[in-house]
Amino acid sequence: MADEVAFETARKIIMHPLYTPRSSPWLDLKVFYVRVSNCEVDESAPDRLTLNHIPLSPDTVIEVNGQRSSMHTEFISSSLRRDRVDKMTEEATFVSTDSIRMTGSVRFQVFDKNDLLLTGDLELCSANGVVGESKNSSKRWNMKCQPASSCNGFLKGKPSTASESVHPVIEVYLAGTFCGTPIILTKTVQHISRRKSQMKLKLDSIPENEATEQQKEELNEDSLQVPAKHV
Repeated sequence: MADEVAFETARKIIMHPLYTPRSSPWLDLKVFYVRVSNCEVDESAPDRLTLNHIPLSPDTVIEVNGQRSSMHTEFISSSLRRDRVDKMTEEATFVSTDSIRMTGSVRFQVFDKNDLLLTGDLELCSANGVVGESKNSSKRWNMKCQPASSCNGFLKGKPSTASESVHPVIEVYLAGTFCGTPIILTKTVQHISRRKSQMKLKLDSIPENEATEQQKEELNEDSLQVPAKHV
């Protein structure tokens, strides 16, 4: 008798509206791709890139192909396989169709071996854009991306004869569902080497007359170089 009462009590709790399964609170990603352009690409481009997923709060759970993170998990990795390389359009596309799910804000990192190419944040925000807890119906996802500070790995800008160099461009595209609603997030960033930007800033700060004098000195130095003897 006691067992029947306990079973009935448990059944009522499970059937209570608060415990009735509704739309999933997970962000369920179906496609994650990275496309790079404005760089010299060919068949030597890497076969795959590493994609790390890092929880931004202890309450965030990440699941990749059934492997679920815990409170002690620093990150979970998946792969972006090379899907297409087009030398004519100078583009390379890397795609992941792994099952990737998360319950809260996550940071992702894209690596070419040990070289960091890109860092991004997937943030679960309230409808007014504030990161924090609220009802699922008033939540939305935002994505921010930041390229690495230097052109690492295969991300080399294509040569240009113009005064302005051509920098690689990285596009990130995510598609999936959240609470039963389709969701698409895209972000495009330009990969500018910190060294190049600092060099440009330094050159911009040199007055024109000083630059002219510097060029003259360089020409004089070049003229003083002794040509190699031909035997």
